[in-house]
Amino acid sequence: MKKVFILGVVLATALGMVTSCNEVKKTVTEVDYQVLSKPDEVKKWLDEIKAKAGENAKVMDEVKIYIDRPAVEGFVKKEGEKDEMHIVIVYQDPADKRRVEQIDYSSKYGWDRPEKKEIQVMGIGAENFKLEDQLFDFNQVSYQTINKVIQDAQAKHKDEAKYEYQYVRDVTITIEGIEVMIHGKLKANGVEKSENYKANLQGNAL
Repeated sequence: MKKVFILGVVLATALGMVTSCNEVKKTVTEVDYQVLSKPDEVKKWLDEIKAKAGENAKVMDEVKIYIDRPAVEGFVKKEGEKDEMHIVIVYQDPADKRRVEQIDYSSKYGWDRPEKKEIQVMGIGAENFKLEDQLFDFNQVSYQTINKVIQDAQAKHKDEAKYEYQYVRDVTITIEGIEVMIHGKLKANGVEKSENYKANLQGNAL
């Protein structure tokens, strides 16, 4: 069973996008692609996520922070594009407990407004799905634990002899635990490769 989110109110979202495009200017923030390897930076962003979510942090569905390197990675390279950091925050909609709200951040444009989204469940068991079973209190997940998991992931998967470069590309936090992706480019053939590391919300490897 897999859940996906879709826009809940198309008209309101479209109007919001028009307003947002008119009001928000491109404010590119320089990103160090190794930012998620730096404990102080991780703490800073986790604090900002909690502040942005406010009371909704108690009913969090997912927090995701990831790095995008369009100029140097992917099938199609975008020359001149700067490295970017993105954040996705998903929590229970305070007005309709059956839905979620999502807030996105990008280093290029800053924080977006919250968007209400419907939930679709893929596969068997849709009738038994309860959003409450997917929620966790993000305030109870300490930055020390998250940094420990990041460090454990690097200790397991980083290999300077094997890779031209590696970095923490993705950190995803759900009720199921903390998942860290270590990404890099192999020296032998120039191919990109990702390795994943999973731990529970107490920081113990899964």
